[in-house]
Amino acid sequence: MKHSQLNGVQSASAAANKRRLMLLAAAGGALLALSTLAQAQGAFPNKPIKIVVPYSTGTGSDTLARTIGQNITEKTGHPVIIENREGAGSLIGTLAVAKAAPDGYTIMIAANTLVILPSQKLTPPYNPVTDFSPIVKVAAIPLVLAATPSLKINTVKELIAYAKANPGKLNYATSGPGPSQNEMELFKQAVGIDVVEIPYKNTAQAMTDLIGGQVSLFPAVGPLVLQHLKSGRAKGIAIFDKQRSPQMPDIPAMTEEVTVPGYVATPVWYGFVAPAKTPPDIIAALGTMIQNAMASPEVNTRLVSLGAQLLPATTEQFTLEIKNEYEKSSNLAKKLGTAK
Repeated sequence: MKHSQLNGVQSASAAANKRRLMLLAAAGGALLALSTLAQAQGAFPNKPIKIVVPYSTGTGSDTLARTIGQNITEKTGHPVIIENREGAGSLIGTLAVAKAAPDGYTIMIAANTLVILPSQKLTPPYNPVTDFSPIVKVAAIPLVLAATPSLKINTVKELIAYAKANPGKLNYATSGPGPSQNEMELFKQAVGIDVVEIPYKNTAQAMTDLIGGQVSLFPAVGPLVLQHLKSGRAKGIAIFDKQRSPQMPDIPAMTEEVTVPGYVATPVWYGFVAPAKTPPDIIAALGTMIQNAMASPEVNTRLVSLGAQLLPATTEQFTLEIKNEYEKSSNLAKKLGTAK
């Protein structure tokens, strides 16, 4: 073989070897990238998780989020950060979470307002069913139908009878759209009575006026009214729930007094949600961490001190409950003409 031909063969062979090396390097890089991605996906969580509280510090939602978040941090070693994003009746924080990346690192503690707020809008700012991935429901705080001591009514049956005989004479305090107003309006609709709503800027002033006799009734959360029930400054007519509260065992559940088909009283509940399209395996991982925290004695003790009851619900149950409550609240708003 001539010298020139030999050089040509060697050059072609060298080029082929170079291409093979480049292909191998590219394949190796791709495999390394896939391996790194798989490790990152399989290592959830590998950075701090943020729980958005759409209310101010010191509220029931805030206290529950901090108690559960601290336990998760202590048990798993993964930091949990609490971020208060209050404003517009929880809308600011809720929209922030709805728009967050669906990667499990931004979640929210939600309450009844998650479904009530959009139901009060002709053009809802978000859809609680399609814009969020429910994780798990964790607890409920009883909502008590409290009465001023001077009111000569002691049972739900007496309340219904009096209200029907005296339409519009009784009134009730509320701090605006939310669980308290929603439950009272559903109750009124179910039993067919006319009780006038008196709006207040805050629950503290509403409770003051109930004690003073300026308003007849006030659907209030248990921790707010419990001390006044014990002192006799207010009296409990019923609990908006299907069962009695361990903190107030002498007050009957609403279902013991009212058996109207289709009417189901709902307490103030708390649960966790993530942005829509968060992967199911991440939802499951978050649910396990939250449920493990709920099972700890430290968290249990804290919840009892708040008057909360453990109310575990799976992702599937929680999803269905959100859907049903949104429909119920939307239908009520349409019937009352309160949607704006």
